[in-house]
Amino acid sequence: MINEANNVAGKTPDRSLIAYLSILVILCTGFIVGAKAMGEKGLYLAQAYMLTPALAAVLTRLFFYRNKFSDARLRLGKVKDYFRFWLFSLLIAAASFLVFYLIGAIKWDFTGETFLKNLAEQFKNSGQDINSGLPEGVTPKTMMWLLMAGQLTVLNIVPGLITGFGEEFGHRGFMYTRLKEHGFLLSIIVGGLIWFAWHLPLQLLIPAKDDFSTTQTILNYFILAIGSVCTFAYLVYVFEKSQSIWVVSLAHIVINNASAAFSYFIILENQLLANAGLTITMLLVLFFGPGHYLFKIFKQQKPDISEQN
Repeated sequence: MINEANNVAGKTPDRSLIAYLSILVILCTGFIVGAKAMGEKGLYLAQAYMLTPALAAVLTRLFFYRNKFSDARLRLGKVKDYFRFWLFSLLIAAASFLVFYLIGAIKWDFTGETFLKNLAEQFKNSGQDINSGLPEGVTPKTMMWLLMAGQLTVLNIVPGLITGFGEEFGHRGFMYTRLKEHGFLLSIIVGGLIWFAWHLPLQLLIPAKDDFSTTQTILNYFILAIGSVCTFAYLVYVFEKSQSIWVVSLAHIVINNASAAFSYFIILENQLLANAGLTITMLLVLFFGPGHYLFKIFKQQKPDISEQN
C-alpha cells in the first residue's frame, strides 16, 4: 500500500511538469508567431515573452497541480536577503566584465562615446533622431548616466521585477522544484538547458549580428549552454537560501540591469570570447561561492520522492 501511494505521488510531478512545458511551448510559439506577423511592431512582444514562464506556471498550478499555489514561495522573505543578493549579483555582473577584459573580449571606453555613436546610428537607420523626445537641456550622454544610475539601484529594479518574476515564478519556482523531485543534479542540468532553449526563439525576433562560421556557431551554443546551466545553478542557490520567489527575481534582474549598464562603457572586440568569459565567470562564482551549498543539497537529498504530492 505504501509503495502504491509512493508511485501515485511520484506521477504527479511528471504530469504537472509535462503540462507546464507543453503550455510553455504553446505560449512561446504564439508570442513568436504573433510578433513575426506584426513586423517591426512585434519587437514590443519580446518583453512580454519573458512573462510566458509565469503564465505557464499559473495555468499549470490552477489546472494540473494538486498543491495549487501553496508551495509557490510567494512570501516576501527577509530584508537582508534582498540587500545581500542585490550586492552579490551586482558583483557577479562587474566580475564578468573584468573577465571579458582580461581575456581580450572587450576594450574599455569610459566616456561612453562608442555606445552613444552606435545608438545614434540605430536611431538614424530607423528614421529617428537620438535627441528627439529628450527633455529640454538633457543630452543623450546625460540620459545614459541617469539610466545607468537607475539600472544599478532600486530606481529601475522595481519595474524590472515584473520580467524577473515572469521567468522565476515559472523556471525556478515551478520547473526546478518539479525536476528536483527526480534528482537535484538533474534539476540543475536539465533545468538549465531548458532555460537556455527557452531563450533561443527570441533570436527570431532579434537576430544575432555575429559573423560566426559553422564551427564557431556550434562552439558558441555549447559555451552558452554551459553558462546557462551555471547561471541557473546560481539562481537556484538564491531561491533555496531565501525561500522567496521575490528575492531570486531581484537577483536575476540585478544581473541583467547591471550588465546592461556596464555595457555602455565597453567596445566589444569578440562576441565568442565574451560569451566564454560569462561562462568562466559563472563557473568561478559557483566554485568559490554557492557550489559548496548546492553540493550539500545534492548529498542530503534522499533517493525516494515520496515526500511530495
